[in-house]
Amino acid sequence: MNELILASNSPRRREILSRFEIPFSVITSPLEEVFNGDPPAVQAARLSREKIEALIKARPGLSSRLILGADTCIDLDGKIIGKPANPDEARSILQAFSGRTHLVVTALTLYNGEKGIYTGRTDTAQVKFTDLSEDFIDWYLSTDEWKGAAGGYRIQEKGALLIDSIIGDFYTIMGLPIRLFYGMLASQDSRYNTGKTNFPPF
Repeated sequence: MNELILASNSPRRREILSRFEIPFSVITSPLEEVFNGDPPAVQAARLSREKIEALIKARPGLSSRLILGADTCIDLDGKIIGKPANPDEARSILQAFSGRTHLVVTALTLYNGEKGIYTGRTDTAQVKFTDLSEDFIDWYLSTDEWKGAAGGYRIQEKGALLIDSIIGDFYTIMGLPIRLFYGMLASQDSRYNTGKTNFPPF
C-alpha cells in the first residue's frame, strides 16, 4: 500500500507520526471549515472526513491513496471553543477554563483508496485547569503560545503549567491519539499486522 498522506498542516500531528516512525507525506486539505449546531464531537467527526473528501475533489489522483483526516475541538459546556483571534479573546477563554474541566475531542478518519472505504473513530479527554490568577494569565499570554492554538493554550509546551489534571489520552489533546490511530492503520494496511514495520504486529 502507498505511503500515508496526512491531510493536515498541524505540526503536532506531523511530530507524533514522525516520533512513531510512521512513514507519511503532508498534503493539506483545502477544506474551509464550516461549523453548525451539532455537538462538538459530531462536528469534529464530520470535519475529519470532509477534509479528505475536499482533498480528493481537488486532487482526484489521490483517490487511490491512504489518507488521514483529523479534527480536534475543545468542548466547554457543549460549545466549541476555537482559536482566539487576539489577546483579549485568549484571556476570556483562559478565565472561562480556570478551575474547571473541559473536553478535548479528536476525530480521525482514515480513507483506504484501494478499497474505497472510510473508517472513523473519535476520542475524548478531560482537562481540568488549575485556578488561574490574573497575574498568571498575564504571564501566559506574554508567551504568545495562545496564538493559533485551539482554546488558547498548548499543553505540550508552557501551557502544561495551566493544567491540574487530565483524564484520557495525552495524544488526543495534542491532536492525534496514536494508539487509536495505530489500530485503525493496522486494520487497513497489512504491513502493520505482519511485522513488516518497526513495530510488532498489532
